[in-house]
Amino acid sequence: MRSAAINVDIDSLHLYYRIHGLDEARATNAVWERGVVRFAELFAEVGVRSTFFVVASDLSRWPAAREIAQDLVARGHELASHSLTHPYDLVRQHDRFVRNELERSHAILSELRNAPVTGFRAPGYTMTPRVMRLLAETGYSYDSSYFPSPPYYFAKLGVLASMLVRGKKSESIVGPPSILWKSRLPSFEEGLVELPVTVLPGIRFPFIGTSLLMMKQRGYRLIKPLLARVPFVNLELHGIDLCDLDADGIDPVLLKQPDLRVPLADKLALFREVFSDLRDGWGVDTLEALAPRLVPHP
Repeated sequence: MRSAAINVDIDSLHLYYRIHGLDEARATNAVWERGVVRFAELFAEVGVRSTFFVVASDLSRWPAAREIAQDLVARGHELASHSLTHPYDLVRQHDRFVRNELERSHAILSELRNAPVTGFRAPGYTMTPRVMRLLAETGYSYDSSYFPSPPYYFAKLGVLASMLVRGKKSESIVGPPSILWKSRLPSFEEGLVELPVTVLPGIRFPFIGTSLLMMKQRGYRLIKPLLARVPFVNLELHGIDLCDLDADGIDPVLLKQPDLRVPLADKLALFREVFSDLRDGWGVDTLEALAPRLVPHP
């Protein structure tokens, strides 16, 4: 039986400044106040529940974030952890640092949703067996960090190398290349259910918000036959995907992000079509609800 999940990583704008080696002082809260709110409205229109991966420190950093997060819970969406502070080099840190990121985000988000958080996604999709074991010890039951896409991996490597040549320092990193050979399907590893971000059959082209925005509706319709061969679709998006540069007052320096180069009306039309297709062809639910059904605990 086919199934699908749609999930949103809520990476605030200051994190994009860090990716591109820019001064984050001008960052606003547009991702929460505009992007996340628009996603919630679109999910309500299409009639699906989603998973939102939250950087827990945002709830104190941005006054509106807690209220918006509470509204997501009231609408039936899942809140899952995207760490406490979103350190891109999480997997390179010592155990005590990692435990603090996992435990504090778990506690903050569990209190907000009034139920234990079960899911995690690592910053930059970078995950290792050691961190997975720490996740299991902390009380998480599933992870959704694996992104086994060679095109994405090598494109990211190229961007970081180019920045280095130009004297720019990014906080982003690339993880171990072993990720490229991981299964595209759910599995049980290191005491956790692993729900990989979807890549298409063949060269493992990424099926995520950014790639959809780059290919637009025409490109999406061309890849639909490939997508139809995927039994479990885990569509990963970012809050910035439904932000608008002009309407939301976003710093033009962030046009480095392809998500911001597409008109908002085009983005809404594309995502509305994709979400409806997943709802009708696969059935959409939260990752938390799907994890035990897809991979029963041994």
